[in-house]
Amino acid sequence: MERSISAVYCTDLFHPHDDADDHFDLASLFALQELDIRGIVLDQGDKQDHSPGRIPVEQMISLTGRNVPWAVGLAEPLKNPDDAGFEQAEKYQAGVRLILRALEGSKEPVTIITVGSLRDVAAAFNRKPELFRQRVSRLMIFIGEASAGTLEWNVGLDRNGFIRIMNSGLPVWWVPCFDGGNFKNKGNASFWRAEHADLLKYASDRVMNYFIYALNKKTDPDHLKYLTGHVDELNRGQVLSGMRNLWCTAVFTEAAGRKIVERKNEWISVPIADLEKEDRVCEVFRFSPVSLFVNDEARVVYEETSRSHRIMRFRIMEYDLYPEIMTSVTSHLIGDLAAGR
Repeated sequence: MERSISAVYCTDLFHPHDDADDHFDLASLFALQELDIRGIVLDQGDKQDHSPGRIPVEQMISLTGRNVPWAVGLAEPLKNPDDAGFEQAEKYQAGVRLILRALEGSKEPVTIITVGSLRDVAAAFNRKPELFRQRVSRLMIFIGEASAGTLEWNVGLDRNGFIRIMNSGLPVWWVPCFDGGNFKNKGNASFWRAEHADLLKYASDRVMNYFIYALNKKTDPDHLKYLTGHVDELNRGQVLSGMRNLWCTAVFTEAAGRKIVERKNEWISVPIADLEKEDRVCEVFRFSPVSLFVNDEARVVYEETSRSHRIMRFRIMEYDLYPEIMTSVTSHLIGDLAAGR
């Protein structure tokens, strides 16, 4: 399949992980063949020094045969919403530069997807705002609390980055992590839970080893060779017995322009060109316009004023079926991972 949608991915991915949902996110992103991933920025550069997210990235590149550049991002929170991060250490500048190169080098408009802080995207925007306005087609950000209550974790990582992007006037497609408080979802957030056994039921042996390496925090020095080894049944059982909090995976299909359908009693995502007559298309979620402003405390204020901006916000349309459908779609994405596909 031709990769027709240019994308940049910013992630708080670590090994050993803080939260292994990021490894599921990475796998789902790489499974979407429509996305031409022009760069991956590894969030929170100082943490990357001792918990390198490059390990799962290199494993995923090996699994899929994709040639995707990656770089480590800024280490410190932005000092204010206008901070471009120039004063931070040189070793942490590569992430911002990768974002700018991807925008400058792409012939097509670029979708930026973030699943951690907005630090590097905000710094890049502050360096070249007109480039962003000309070249960014969509900024899909998984962050924040929909109900304007508590400060969500990703926001707390860099409040000024959140303020800058939410008030930027850029084409923001906002996917709140929670709605109604931490680990709650009243319908305007993407959060759901799933069993590993359901998420990984179609995973190949090599992909299973990727998840074993991640979730069991393996330290084998040759992380690429580990993928090709025999799947240890004890490790497999430990992984499959777990549960996972999820926010992203199946939502990425929106960035790829896919439809979610019921086919042969299972929920999958398919490119529009691959829809079949018998498919039942389901609008599991949609993005609807809201007008808001983010104040100096990084809290969302819904209002129609001269200082507010209209952005697109995530909304669940099939609330009762949402966890089942999203889990099924994710499991099939993970099942699709293979070198050369």
